[in-house]
Amino acid sequence: MGAVRGFRILHSRAAAAGLWLDRQPLLVAAACLLSGIACGYQGGAWGLAAAAALLCTGAAAFTRAPLRSALVALCLLMAGWALAARDRAGRDDEARRFRALVQPQTYVCRVGPEVTVLPLHGRAAKHTFRAEGLRTADGTLACRHLPVEVAWFGSVEEGAGATPQPGETWRLRGAARVRKGRDGLPLLAINSGEERATRQAAISPSAWRARVANARRAATRRVVIGIETWGDIPALNQAMLLGSRHALPPALRRVFVDSGTIHVFAISGLHIVLVAAVLSLAVAVCGVPRTYWVLAIGPPLIFYTALTGARPSAVRACLMALLYLVAPLLGRRPNGLTALAGTALIVYALRPALLFDIGCVLSFTVMGGLVVFCRPFCQAGQRVCRVARLTERANLARAAGKMAHARRLQMLAHAVTWVADSFAVSLAAWLASVPLTAHYFGRFTPGGLFANLVVGPCSFFIVVAGCLGMAASVASDWVAGCFNHAAGCFTWVMVKAAQATAACPGANLRIAPWPLWLVWLWFGALLALAVWLRTRRPDGLAWLPEIHRS
Repeated sequence: MGAVRGFRILHSRAAAAGLWLDRQPLLVAAACLLSGIACGYQGGAWGLAAAAALLCTGAAAFTRAPLRSALVALCLLMAGWALAARDRAGRDDEARRFRALVQPQTYVCRVGPEVTVLPLHGRAAKHTFRAEGLRTADGTLACRHLPVEVAWFGSVEEGAGATPQPGETWRLRGAARVRKGRDGLPLLAINSGEERATRQAAISPSAWRARVANARRAATRRVVIGIETWGDIPALNQAMLLGSRHALPPALRRVFVDSGTIHVFAISGLHIVLVAAVLSLAVAVCGVPRTYWVLAIGPPLIFYTALTGARPSAVRACLMALLYLVAPLLGRRPNGLTALAGTALIVYALRPALLFDIGCVLSFTVMGGLVVFCRPFCQAGQRVCRVARLTERANLARAAGKMAHARRLQMLAHAVTWVADSFAVSLAAWLASVPLTAHYFGRFTPGGLFANLVVGPCSFFIVVAGCLGMAASVASDWVAGCFNHAAGCFTWVMVKAAQATAACPGANLRIAPWPLWLVWLWFGALLALAVWLRTRRPDGLAWLPEIHRS
């Protein structure tokens, strides 16, 4: 009987999981596309894959479900295969042709949307950027598939005409070599400098990139109004709010790395979500119906993404936020997992090579962990902390006329809920990131699980106060200074928490990099946990209070 009962439970869970997947078509579509991309970079033969995708598309038009669903899934898999194989073939062909060129060579290119400045000795600096539309000066060879990274050595002081700026066209003389990038795919690297480079065309002052660059320089000055003499705090605020990572002092960078909290200085999903939350609160207070939130939040969110350098992780997070907010306008219920899957479909269809980009994989994985595990972890944490019992006691005290006691209990319930939810968010992000940090970086950071309990809330208040300070600086430097003082105080608390965590023994451990089978085993366990949490009964966590009582 026990075996039969266990089989029935397993069958019901499998049926519930299948029903849940039927309601998530974008999730299945994204999984098929990603599987095809992974196979395409290894298998090649993009022409055959493209023909198979077209054949599946034609067959799906004349069939019915469930065969149609299977054909659509196979079509997406073949389409991903074709995209990846075509990109790999183009990279290999261009890499072979560039290896045959006599070096050094003269190239013409347009500077990408972000220029990273790394100070060196004295007034020297290394300016790194992605080159767009690179071609040889005689026009005989151009890059269409092979990414190009330019290391330009010159003055640390940025300026139009003196150093490369986003959107400008430059003529570079330097040696180019093909090497493997961090994603394992071919990359063209060019070394040049101010004595071997000239600007050919400046960006128009009316162009959007020039406007964004001017706005970013103005914002860099405004976020430090009133706190210019606070030591490293202004640089940290600039790095936190605007992604100016080169302003981050090396010693403090090491502290945040060792404490497992360096992610707060990467303009990524965290910052976009925080800004989106602030904007959502603002439009809700103004009485804007939820259906039209995307119309009010979308433009400033896109501008903030561009203001911070339009890094790929920030663009992905912005796209996900827009997909989530546009759902009510289209008559659909907002769903974080659907928005994440839709973002993955768009991003990887446009740039399949990002499947092997460490930052992209880490960004999607952590965001997926937050979407899947935050809610059930929060529910579990509130059960363990007996928040419902505190709320019940507060209601009883209010009914008995003990208003002061009821207010104290209600405040305690809110405080306990905040702590439990903060730990749940930190745990969800940590569980999702552990195998990737162990595989790519050979690090295990248990201290980050606890440091994020302080760093996470502080980062929210820093973003809120910093954005209010930038907005207020248009009207009054004094008001902007007040907000910047608040942001600086939270930054100081964040630094102290990171320093305390980094000083703890065992907070950051160097380990042998995890093999891939162990990474997949970890994610398999998380997938099983996610399926169980999604298919359990509403009272599936009722046993948690018993642990608390024992």
